[in-house]
Amino acid sequence: MCGQFEAALYLNFLKNTLHLPDAPDQMEFGQPSKVVPTGGAPIVIENPESGRLEIIPARFGLIPHWYSGVLKDWKATTFNARLDTVKEKRVFQGAWKYRRAVVPADCFYEWSGERNARRRWRISRADNQPLAFAALWDCANLAEGEIWSFSLLTRDAGHDMAPIHNREPVILAPDQWDNWLRRRPVDLIESAPPLKLTSETPAPIDINGELF
Repeated sequence: MCGQFEAALYLNFLKNTLHLPDAPDQMEFGQPSKVVPTGGAPIVIENPESGRLEIIPARFGLIPHWYSGVLKDWKATTFNARLDTVKEKRVFQGAWKYRRAVVPADCFYEWSGERNARRRWRISRADNQPLAFAALWDCANLAEGEIWSFSLLTRDAGHDMAPIHNREPVILAPDQWDNWLRRRPVDLIESAPPLKLTSETPAPIDINGELF
């Protein structure tokens, strides 16, 4: 799984690589910050009307277009979508077929060990290049208005991640970004780029007692 990452640091790099000269400046999204479920982050999508690539702010935790209730009543855990089952889950089916996103990040976090002695790991690319997560997006019309949201795809952990967790986010190489966004074939099973895992201990605890 991937439940926390740091966004915005590489937004300009992503913007330039995808040739988005009219995209918002990085500062419009704020300084790099930790993103957790229900929080907001910049994502790249293909505009379904114009076909142009755009950077938009979206909620971390996908809400499907067919949901029309109140935001606080949406209880499903949808910040991750498993690559091996995403096609079977109604909540993700439409997004998998038609609405794909790239989410820029400089690192993500994972935990290992027993709950009373958990260790937090900061994971980044070993070559210090930006991460680009493969994601799905959707837009729902709720009582509060339009809600744009996304989910990160996850797969079985590769060689680097396996010692601490059995899952990892799907990380795209730069030459895959455009194909993924435009729904062209992309191999999502291949191993992630070499990762650097940095142990951080003790793990911080938020006011609700959850590890973050």
